[in-house]
Amino acid sequence: MPASVVKKVAADAGGGATTLAARALGDFLRRMRSRPALAVAGAVRRRVTGLRREEVAVAAGISITWYTWLEQGRPVRTSRRTVRAIARALRLGEAEAAHLSRLAEAVATAAPRWRRTAQASPALRAMVDGLGDAPAYVVNGRWDVLHANAAARAALGPFDPIPGVTDNVLVRLFLDPGWRSRFLDWEAVASSAVAQFRAGGGRLVAHPDWNAFVADLAARSPEFARAWEAHALADPHLRRKRLAGPGGEPLELLYASFAPEGEPEDVRVVLYVPADEAARAALARGITASRSRAARPRRSPRR
Repeated sequence: MPASVVKKVAADAGGGATTLAARALGDFLRRMRSRPALAVAGAVRRRVTGLRREEVAVAAGISITWYTWLEQGRPVRTSRRTVRAIARALRLGEAEAAHLSRLAEAVATAAPRWRRTAQASPALRAMVDGLGDAPAYVVNGRWDVLHANAAARAALGPFDPIPGVTDNVLVRLFLDPGWRSRFLDWEAVASSAVAQFRAGGGRLVAHPDWNAFVADLAARSPEFARAWEAHALADPHLRRKRLAGPGGEPLELLYASFAPEGEPEDVRVVLYVPADEAARAALARGITASRSRAARPRRSPRR
């Protein structure tokens, strides 16, 4: 993989809060404007792909100078009305428009407001543990795993034996070989995860901790770096995933994530639900086997 990709991600992680947010906003606008699908109908021999800056500015009803400053990553603030006008001019989809709004908000806020949650609350831990045979775990804004129930450990393996890898969903997805074998459609799952992480991080782009995490993972995983550079966006929604069960059998699971009320802003619960009775029975067997292993007395080392 070209070293320039990693260097660019690392460079994007540098700078103050306002600089980070403005740079991310400008990069996003340039990429959206350059999409081939935005080519003007009937135009011939255009030297640019997509739209020109002046075309976006005119369509949005703002000055070309102002729009140019936005793309250049200058820390200029934009009203919500202007952000919506730019989204229409660029013909953004729902997820893309929402991401643009979050980036603009991060620039306007200037100072990072995110304090990464380090522990799941007792109430949230009890709720997740009470979900029975439904695998579930709690993550923060960086997707560190704060708590996982027995079903999640049976379906996905333990989350804490390798600190820095298995205690983070994205790092584990790209650096833990065990997860590649568990997710039967790994490439699709990995691409979707990166798209969701980018979309959910719109308000966090001004935080050095979040950016440093992205830069570090890009340096450690060429596959993550390429997926990050693709700039895909996706909001979490209910979907199916195929996992290899405890005995190697394929399991069909429904997957969703949600933000529980009353918890810190960056906390989300990730939930898997068996899609059929076969998956439910396999997970139940895995949970039973996991508990049996945990209950076995440890042998003392021989002297």
